[in-house]
Amino acid sequence: MKRLALYDKNLNHLGAVADATEIERRRRINSDYELTFQLPMSSEDYNIIPIKGHIKDDRGQYYVINDRARKREGVKRMVEYVCTHVMFKLADFKFPYASYIDEAYGVNITTLLTTISAATGGKFSFTVDDTFELKDIKDFGRGDCLQALNKVIDAYGCEIEPDNFVIHIKKQIGMNRGYEARMRKNIININFKDSASTLVTRLFSEMKDGRTFIGMAASNLTSEEYALLNAVPGAIVGGVVMVNYLISPYVSYWSNTTNTYFDGEYINQEIEEPIELLQAVRKSLREREVPAIDVPVSLADLHRIDITEPEAFLGDTIKITDSEMQVNGITARVTELREPLFNPAKQPEMVLANYLLRDYDDILADLNESKQVVDNITSGGKVRTGAFEAFAAQAVYDINNSKSEVIYDERGIVLRSKLITNDQVVLSSKGMYVSRNGGLTADAAITAEGILAPMVIGKLGNFVEIEIGIGNNVFKANQSGIHLGHQDFGSAPFRVNMAGQLNARLATIEGTIHATGGSFAGNISAIGTITGGTLTGAKIQTKAAGVYPRSEMSSTGDLFGVYQTANNYAIFTAVRGFGSNPAPALEMNQGSANLVIGHGVASLAGMGILANSDFEIQASGGIFLSGITYVQSWSNFRMLSFPSQSLQQALDAKAISGTSTSLSGGHNHGIPDGTRLAVVNSSGVITGSFIWSVAANHSHIQN
Repeated sequence: MKRLALYDKNLNHLGAVADATEIERRRRINSDYELTFQLPMSSEDYNIIPIKGHIKDDRGQYYVINDRARKREGVKRMVEYVCTHVMFKLADFKFPYASYIDEAYGVNITTLLTTISAATGGKFSFTVDDTFELKDIKDFGRGDCLQALNKVIDAYGCEIEPDNFVIHIKKQIGMNRGYEARMRKNIININFKDSASTLVTRLFSEMKDGRTFIGMAASNLTSEEYALLNAVPGAIVGGVVMVNYLISPYVSYWSNTTNTYFDGEYINQEIEEPIELLQAVRKSLREREVPAIDVPVSLADLHRIDITEPEAFLGDTIKITDSEMQVNGITARVTELREPLFNPAKQPEMVLANYLLRDYDDILADLNESKQVVDNITSGGKVRTGAFEAFAAQAVYDINNSKSEVIYDERGIVLRSKLITNDQVVLSSKGMYVSRNGGLTADAAITAEGILAPMVIGKLGNFVEIEIGIGNNVFKANQSGIHLGHQDFGSAPFRVNMAGQLNARLATIEGTIHATGGSFAGNISAIGTITGGTLTGAKIQTKAAGVYPRSEMSSTGDLFGVYQTANNYAIFTAVRGFGSNPAPALEMNQGSANLVIGHGVASLAGMGILANSDFEIQASGGIFLSGITYVQSWSNFRMLSFPSQSLQQALDAKAISGTSTSLSGGHNHGIPDGTRLAVVNSSGVITGSFIWSVAANHSHIQN
């Protein structure tokens, strides 16, 4: 691809931008992704390039045409286009109020990304390429979907790599491909700046309400952190952390006769848990314990000439060597990349740094900085002078760069927007109100009577008690916790104490209930169907114990059974002891009659059936036995008919093989002894005769 491709707002292809010049792609980690180019206004391409259309670069990435600036230099008329990556269309989707998360604990990053994708109607999707720890989330979903993504980046410390409408989430983009920048090889221009003005080797910490991680178990520290703190007398006592700071492993390198430590402070009023504060301080110290370096460098792209030469990508770790500039094998990441496209005469420019400040866009970062300064002014009920000075400096900066003007009229002091004059804030002795229509009506107001606003966003303050309602029809939040439905906390039908223990009369829950531990106690009645999951160590029964008929599955004895009465049942047990070889068995009981089927239940060692009374087998057809059948005695096989006869008795009544019968006596078969009988052939001619003799007295041998 040798040219930029042009598409309309619906991504229908319009052609190529043949006359585009000064094409440059600029990308920063977790920040800008934009493409700029120039075009003569006399070009035919100018008339077909639509605002909010799309440009596709050589990487197949789409950019939205958002801005165009026309300029004249004599007879030369040019227009410059600024296009932002389609990922920034996330800002055009409002995050739904229904998906807003005020506070949630142990949230998977995929859960938040799924809600963002759903808010865009599935236009954008996310692929999580690494494993991220669960995080506690507060105030998520205020604003648009781009702000929501920025919240995810801040909370999980991830980096993004967009592929058009599919956004990859990684712990760190790029890699070490062995790329090396050296003078007299590929370095054209280089600027090297290192700064130790913000160097910190001991970082103090503070979280909400002036609390710290003092009193935390020392087992939460890494071995390196433990060794550094343990060397300080009193820092760790009895396995408990007694200080609110961490020490850098580089402390001995930077210490001098004036400073043993370079102290700094980390304060975050949003953090409420000591472990979370420890993790945040650990990360901040790693960024501040070494001098910050900034290396803008212009490199010859040797990969264009020789494809065997390595190529550097955004986020990659590269090595830079320029001994004359005292850059001796410094390793840093490519945090910004400027790439001229389709112009072999121009070379890419990189900005390298050893740390990265994640600000998704500058406006959000500046606003967040102002907010943090205000939040940190007070801590534990005391005014922090250092933070106040920072606030004053920030206020001066904001005023100097303000887009509002101050006027005075009969209403009082009026702050009026320079951009939209109908946007006003009016302050008088009666109160203050905000208007969007030049002061005709108030969208929000504060007077002696109270506060009027369609919604209140953010923290209301630090109160002893908040109460809404009258009598027992009330909502209250105080030092006991939160409770509804009664003035007294202990009598409220709904209450949550400071330890997170919840009491409620009735709850209707939609969605998923996540349990990470704990136990359930007490009785519960369920209506409906419970589907899926695993139930371990429980007893399941169709009726209460002692009520019949009943079926049950119990962890006691590991059995499954059905009961008609207490003495009339069938049970299957996982372990039934027979001799020295316990094994599973099926046991059936009818009054005093008992039948057991299992391994080793009979006298032989294999599978067997044992009954303590008569046992009958009936079949409408035949009964087939495969293999050898053993019986203790033929006398145990008997006929049911009366009189009963055993198989042994029947066999005893039969003749014995090999014995002779008694004498049968003589017989002549009806022919008198001495009778002469004629012999006749087939023609009827008498050919001879013989004399008939009577058989004498005789016996037979039996087979």
